[in-house]
Amino acid sequence: MSKPSFPWILAGILFVSFAAFGVTGLIVAGLGCGIAYVTSLRLHPRMRHGRCKGTGEIRGSVFTWSHRKCPGKVCQGGRQIRWGAGLWGAGHIRGERSRAVQSKTAAKDSHTWR
Repeated sequence: MSKPSFPWILAGILFVSFAAFGVTGLIVAGLGCGIAYVTSLRLHPRMRHGRCKGTGEIRGSVFTWSHRKCPGKVCQGGRQIRWGAGLWGAGHIRGERSRAVQSKTAAKDSHTWR
């Protein structure tokens, strides 16, 4: 399953449950999808950075054996914390996100941000 098709699959599940069981089916399907999402956040709190495809480096277009560090501000070696995991994930992931936000804010305040 690709990332762009996920909202359509989720909408299909909710539509079929509503068509088959009415509002009760919609509520049960919504709760089931929510529980699956929170479980996914706990088990897999990180995702690949889209620009570098999780490698942490950008390859040269002419000299393909050369590379440079990924310029993404949130890319830390190619992996980044998922948005929901930073809010509802495991305690150590929430702590890592809060430390990253605090250091980013401090860097912006002292004008040392990229």
